[in-house]
Order: sequence, then structure tokens, then C-alpha cells
Amino acid sequence: MATDTAAPGPASAGPGAAEFPVPPPVPQPKSERPAPVDVGTAAQLLWAVAGLGLIQALAAMVLVVGEKSTFVDELMNNPSVTSGEVDMSRDSVETLFYVGIGFTVVLILILTGLFLLFVHFMRKGRNWARMLLTIACVMMVVWTIPVLFGIGSDGSGTALALGGVQILQAVVAVGAVVLMHRKDSNSYFLRLPPAAE
Repeated sequence: MATDTAAPGPASAGPGAAEFPVPPPVPQPKSERPAPVDVGTAAQLLWAVAGLGLIQALAAMVLVVGEKSTFVDELMNNPSVTSGEVDMSRDSVETLFYVGIGFTVVLILILTGLFLLFVHFMRKGRNWARMLLTIACVMMVVWTIPVLFGIGSDGSGTALALGGVQILQAVVAVGAVVLMHRKDSNSYFLRLPPAAE
């Protein structure tokens, strides 16, 4: 004689049926607000600022290396070296010169990478990154003011070309700052609800 038995399960309800706890709802990831066009354009301009700064800095390093003998001669004529306080040969001074150049190039690359990291976070809507980039761009503009008046330039074609790159970099930086602080950009960074059309 066969008997029908139903397997207990969550659907079976009745006295004595085992009750299983309901699992908590799985949190859905918040969809990120799309960045306004102004923020995207500002990020592109800041990439251009970084590229122009890198070109300018590396070109300056190439010029310094071209004037190596002048720098080495100046160091060899330093009173502490000529008096014998510091025992340095010309070869050791040249080695020190190249170490300094290498250290400077590495520092330039690190600072450029840090700048681009801030651009990435700015594009993601981080207000602190926008503020840091604004400060950096304002400093670039301040450093460019003497270049506009030819202060510190020897008038050579190379100096004029590097000055032109620096002026272009400052102009692009100003454009990026303006775009980062427009109305739609402010709403994006301050997490304000989008304005009604």
C-alpha cells in the first residue's frame, strides 16, 4: 500500500511547517549621474594642460643637458670646490649633474601623474579634486604673468617658444577652470538635483 507524501518546502504551509528566514534584499549599486558636457570638456582641457606642461618641462631638461659644460664649470669654480673643502673631480661633478637631471625628470613625471589622477577624480564628481585643480590652474596663470612681459627671458628663439607653450597652457587652464565652475558643473559636484528644463 503506497502513500503519497509531499516533500516539505518553502511553499508548504501549515502547522509545524519549518519557516525559513527571508534573505535580506541585495543592495543595488547606485547609478552614477552622468557628468555634464562642461565637466567632460574641462577634463579634456586639463589633459592638454598636462601634456603641454610635460612638453615644456622635458624641453627645458634637454636645454639644460645641452648646457652641461656651463653648469659643470660653474660648480667646479665654486669656492668650496676650489678651496679644497669639497674634494670633487670633473667626472664626479658630471655624474652628479646627470643624477640631478634624472631626479628632476622622475619628479616631473610623478607630478604629471598626480595631476592626471586629480583630473580622473574630478571627472567622477569629486569636489575636492575640482578645488585642487582650480588652485593648480590659478598658480599656473600666476607663474605665466612674468612670461607675458618677457621677464627672465634671454630673447632667444627657444626661450620664446617655451614661453609661448607656457602661455598656451595658462589659457587652456583658465578655460578648464571656467568650465568646472559653471552652473551645471556646480550641480554635479555639489550633488544637487538636476535643474528642471
